[in-house]
Amino acid sequence: MSFSKKLMQTYFNIAYNQVYDFTTARLNRYRKLQERCVGKLELKDNDKVLCVGIGTGNEILHILGISRNVSITGVDYSSAALRKAHKKALRLGKEIELLLMDARKFEFAASSFDKVLCFHVMDFIPENTEVTSEILRVLKKGGQFVITYPSGKEGPKLGFNLLKEGIHHYVDSGKHRIRASLKFVTQMVGGIVYLPLLFRPKKGFYSRSQLEAIITESTTGDFRIEEDTVYQDFIVYGKK
Repeated sequence: MSFSKKLMQTYFNIAYNQVYDFTTARLNRYRKLQERCVGKLELKDNDKVLCVGIGTGNEILHILGISRNVSITGVDYSSAALRKAHKKALRLGKEIELLLMDARKFEFAASSFDKVLCFHVMDFIPENTEVTSEILRVLKKGGQFVITYPSGKEGPKLGFNLLKEGIHHYVDSGKHRIRASLKFVTQMVGGIVYLPLLFRPKKGFYSRSQLEAIITESTTGDFRIEEDTVYQDFIVYGKK
């Protein structure tokens, strides 16, 4: 593993994943986007589901909200995140398989899963093409996938949109507006740990036409591309 990759892994273990659950993960718009992506998997009982970059495990709740009779495997680059995901799964009463693994080279046989979710992972991996190829390799023929990609429009506008959304959510959330506002400020202070991400490699950003070319290289199945205007993400979903 290169020094830069080790440094990024250390950052995720000691900083990013320590504050994620009380910062980004609590934004209402973020939760809705995650729920939207899980819904596009069209989960069915007995599906084998792979969550790429499962992080601290927040998508587990959305998946189990649709069906508890699925088999979930989660992989991530961060051991700290996987420990948090394990605790969440225990609280939800669901046994899932959690593995420390690099998404650029899965340790799974081809056609191992019925559904694959890759939510807000491509933002942190420059080798998006490699990861996309691996996702479609381990997906069964006819299986469904949902992958989000940064659209290249990230910047001050994205930060402003998230800040505005967060303020509206907390201030308008009910009776305890002062407490809610203080809670939001605390989360923003915790969000300082995200600053190093501004300096991460940016070559992973794609246009819609580039994504179409990447997906068609790995599958002949039907797929669609949507764009989330707040997070400036492309949502690519379809069948292999």
